[in-house]
Amino acid sequence: MKEFLHRVSERQGITATMLWMCFSCAVLLVMPSSLFSLNNSDLLPNTYSPYLWILALLTGSYLLTRLFTFLFARLTKHYDDQYLSARRNKMIRQLDFEEKALLREFIIQRKTVLALPLNEPAVNNLLASGVLAPAYETQEIKGATRIIKLSIAIEAREQLTHKVIGLPVGKLTEAEAELLKAARPEYARSNYIAL
Repeated sequence: MKEFLHRVSERQGITATMLWMCFSCAVLLVMPSSLFSLNNSDLLPNTYSPYLWILALLTGSYLLTRLFTFLFARLTKHYDDQYLSARRNKMIRQLDFEEKALLREFIIQRKTVLALPLNEPAVNNLLASGVLAPAYETQEIKGATRIIKLSIAIEAREQLTHKVIGLPVGKLTEAEAELLKAARPEYARSNYIAL
């Protein structure tokens, strides 16, 4: 993290230096030549003006490149966020039975983070569409399956109501409780909790 902050501060320092150099060159090039006639320094604008023009063009092109890079990154992030939001909304509208059962596990176990295997199709689909998000940076590798700690994405939480994930509101009947117990995915049950 310190390395990343150091690189960002370095780049901002370079950009600030280039900005001041471009501004200084522009001021010197625009300044009237009568100001240079003091103290017999009439040769200053004629001697250094080609160098000032080159320096102004180089620093100005650097600043324009940085501006276009910044705008392109912001635009790309905006479109990526819109695409992920549309994909997440579509996924929530089309949840299948196993995906609903997996999302119910967060409520049944009363946990915000579950360790889930990535090789399961339901986990992979929910993660790819942005409904689930990695909770921590660490991953555990157990045998051939990669176990990752996931939580429900903040953006998806308001859309995942009891009705959407197939969880009845109010007191459960015996038949509903048995149906929900049978639907629980084995890989999501770390500790079985009776309904």
